[in-house]
Amino acid sequence: MKDWLKQFYSEHRWLTIMAAAALVLGILFLCIGFWRTLLLALLVALGVLIGTLMDRGGWAAVKDFFASIFQKR
Repeated sequence: MKDWLKQFYSEHRWLTIMAAAALVLGILFLCIGFWRTLLLALLVALGVLIGTLMDRGGWAAVKDFFASIFQKR
């Protein structure tokens, strides 16, 4: 049984990931509502962005990124 699941996942990786994500989003919509789910998704995306920047260049990369977004013109 385990081998079958591994083979299915290797052949349909994105299908499995997107189905799981849709299931989680659906449960969140039903349990906590649309706006709270949207806020949670935005906070997770911000965390992923900051984590990616930290992996690439540490706090300096994070500061440079936000400085480039909020620069005075």
